Amino acid sequence: MLLLIFLCCALFFVLLLLFAVRSYPIPLQPQSRILILIAHPDDETMFFSPTICALLQAGHRVFVLCVSNGNFDGLGQIRARELSRAASKLGIAPGDVTCLDYDEFHDGDTWNRNALCQIVMRHVEVLSADTVVSFDSYGVSGHHNHSSCFEALQTAYTNGDVPRDVQIFVLDSIPLWRKYVGMLDALFSFGRSPFFYMARFRDVAACWRAMWAHRSQLVWFRVLFIFFSRYVYMNSLRRISPLPLTPSPRNPQKFKFH
Repeated sequence: MLLLIFLCCALFFVLLLLFAVRSYPIPLQPQSRILILIAHPDDETMFFSPTICALLQAGHRVFVLCVSNGNFDGLGQIRARELSRAASKLGIAPGDVTCLDYDEFHDGDTWNRNALCQIVMRHVEVLSADTVVSFDSYGVSGHHNHSSCFEALQTAYTNGDVPRDVQIFVLDSIPLWRKYVGMLDALFSFGRSPFFYMARFRDVAACWRAMWAHRSQLVWFRVLFIFFSRYVYMNSLRRISPLPLTPSPRNPQKFKFH
């Protein structure tokens, strides 16, 4: 009986939390074109689904650029197809998903930030994207391929390759103890980052359907992830921009987060 009372109270608290917490979207022009830069197939679902769903529901167009097809175990072609199917479950058109398969960007290898910078900026130009969303310097899980996405964007700023009308936002990495408390992390996340997306019930359901499309990756710990990870329920982001410093070999241009 006590357990039932506890579960009912917990459910009531979670529902209250969902209705109380509000999203603070990133500032965008109407019908913006947003490029989601990820490292591997399934990153878009596991980490960015609240942001993707909110952007699409707001009438923006979302593109996905996946740097590697995740061929570490020889499943690259399968994972690329799964990415397209998963993206469609989130509401992204199949033609708006690009999965690269370059020798320079194999899954798990060290990626050249300058080469990746050129490719990303080329896609920004071709797609007429005005916004890029990607990982921060830690890359959520500490995976160096995730961090390379951030380093490529950082390099673009250093080289002066980012157009003035293009904004770049990065997903906050959080401590491990907060990563798997699901919706309860709203207590610790809300108000800490300037931009925040809280998934609605249908967004969470879309995330679960999308993760099911990544069938080759659906091992037990990823099943647990999609139920307990706070990234399924919320995203907190920050905008990066260069500080007004003159870059030099001894004084590389640094960045501020806001």
